[in-house]
Amino acid sequence: MMEPMRQVTVEDFAFSFGTTVEDIPPDCKQLIAERDFRYRVLEGEERDRAVLDVLRKTESDTQIVGGDGRQDVWEKGWDENLQDFIKSDFDLGKLVPRFIRPDSIMRFNGNYIEPINANFELDYYSVFRLWLFRKYLSDVQTIYEFGCGTGFNLVALAQLYPDKIFHGLDFVSPSRELVNKIAQVYGWNMTGHIFDMKSPDEKLEIADNSAVVTIGTIEQLASDFEAFLQFLLKHSPAICIHVEPTIELYNEDNLVDYLSARFHRKRGYTQGFLPRLQQLQNENKIQILKVKRLFFGNLMMEGYHLLIWRPWGSS
Repeated sequence: MMEPMRQVTVEDFAFSFGTTVEDIPPDCKQLIAERDFRYRVLEGEERDRAVLDVLRKTESDTQIVGGDGRQDVWEKGWDENLQDFIKSDFDLGKLVPRFIRPDSIMRFNGNYIEPINANFELDYYSVFRLWLFRKYLSDVQTIYEFGCGTGFNLVALAQLYPDKIFHGLDFVSPSRELVNKIAQVYGWNMTGHIFDMKSPDEKLEIADNSAVVTIGTIEQLASDFEAFLQFLLKHSPAICIHVEPTIELYNEDNLVDYLSARFHRKRGYTQGFLPRLQQLQNENKIQILKVKRLFFGNLMMEGYHLLIWRPWGSS
């Protein structure tokens, strides 16, 4: 017998974000009400099939983060988004990264689930992003997104805060071109830059009263994050926000988590970032403001773990 249909409620989102229902702003609640967040938990043979699918995909996966040729992959990927954006007469919907794809099976609260809505991941992330940006970025004047890709998140920020200053930084040129084209067409104060996080350009100035954001970016450094951390410590932004898969937050006694961690290691995604932040806090160099696992992800892993900190002495 199939499991009954469930619904992700405002209370569920509050738990996922590590906050209260009262802290979820009205526009987030409206978005939750407008989107279809119904799902059912997979049990029995259906769950077994999902587990087998993950095991087989992990075993056959040959992609290595940070490996040879990966820069060419990102060049090609973001250039495809750039050409689609131009050909569509600058439709912002063309900026959604291709790795956020409609999927029939997701993971949620330690289970595999089947959503009704094929865009469940994008919609869930949109609610989370709106809450995150409203709560933590209202008081800064300048926002730097490192690893900005298509500018997808910068657009959401500019729509929310049209009077702020935005910088999109990535290590491939189509990303810079996308950000500058968005700024040109829509009139936002937004600038694209080439920036290699493994070898930071010290000439890049970080303005006073600024925020640094990474979303699915530290993961791609293959644990080579120390130079970027030192760059942030030197330039001392007011707040640093990372939405990254964080292997240390999994409970590997849980099968679903164990399989996520196994895939994380197979791909070579970054490990050790959270322990390094904790070490810096113990050395009184930074203050960690929040560490929260959302308990949400795609079939293979959770890409949404929240780490927020600030250097000591930043305001």
